[in-house]
Amino acid sequence: MIKTKTKFGQQETVGFVLIIIIVTIAGLIFLGLSLNKGETIKKTSAEISDFLQSSMYYTTNCTTSFIPQYKDMQDLIKSCYRNEKCLDDKMACSVLDETFKSIIKKSFLVSEESKNKAYQGNIYFSVEESPNQEILNISEGKFNNCSSTAGASQSIFMDSGQINIDLEICYGI
Repeated sequence: MIKTKTKFGQQETVGFVLIIIIVTIAGLIFLGLSLNKGETIKKTSAEISDFLQSSMYYTTNCTTSFIPQYKDMQDLIKSCYRNEKCLDDKMACSVLDETFKSIIKKSFLVSEESKNKAYQGNIYFSVEESPNQEILNISEGKFNNCSSTAGASQSIFMDSGQINIDLEICYGI
C-alpha cells in the first residue's frame, strides 16, 4: 500500500509540472503577440487619395485678378508658391493654410475622442535634382498612439517641376 501512495504522488507531481509548462508556453506566445502589436501599420488610403483629389477643386475666398474669379485649391497653392497676394490684401499662403486646415477638419474629425487622432499635411515643390521647397506644413494632434496610419499624395504639375501634397492620418484605438 505504501508503494501505491508514492506512485500517486509522483503522478500528481508530473501532472503539476506539465500544467506549469503549458501555462508558461501559452504566456510566452501571448507576450510575443502583444509585443508585435505595438508597431503601427502604414497604408495608402483610397479615402484620403479621393479627398486630396477633390479638395484641389474646392473654391477658396481668394482671387488675385478680379471678383468673382475665385481660385480653387490647386491654383491657390500655385499662388502661394509664387508668394502672391489676394485682392483683400491677405497673402495666398495664409488663405491656403486656413482653407486647407478647415476642409481637413470638416472631412476628418480629429480629436482624442474620435478614431482620427492626428493628421499631418505637407505641400512642397520638387524638381528632380534640387531639394524640395516647402510651401506649407500643417498638423494637428499627436502621432504617438497610432494603431495605424494611412496617407496619400497628390501632384500638380507646374513649370519645370511639380507640387506634391501629402496627407497622413493617425488612427487610434
